[in-house]
Amino acid sequence: MKSNKQRRAEIKAARLARVAQASGKPTQAPMPGFAVAADKTLLASLNNTYGLLPDFYVDRLFTCRDCRTEEVWTAKQQKWWYEVAQGNINSQAVRCRPCRQLESARVEEARRVAQAGLQNKRREP
Repeated sequence: MKSNKQRRAEIKAARLARVAQASGKPTQAPMPGFAVAADKTLLASLNNTYGLLPDFYVDRLFTCRDCRTEEVWTAKQQKWWYEVAQGNINSQAVRCRPCRQLESARVEEARRVAQAGLQNKRREP
């Protein structure tokens, strides 16, 4: 015996199949030859979103936030970011590699200075 939830899922799948068959359109967009397939099961377990999860990744152009150069965020890099590093599915690249390294160094230096200040404060009593 199936639960109501399972039965509703079956009914919904059957309806979608009938609609797709009647319209003659494929249920998913065809993947371009240059795209990288997304692992939707992994994305669904990592991301809590109401939006649709991607079927595949394609190269995206973006402008670096700091130096204003145009860069390409490749499909392979996107797959790594979303599926391996578990980045938020709604995030996008904003800095080129050299600017990202500079920002990382700046943050690390600020962290080091703050830690040194805390240690000095602890020694002063």
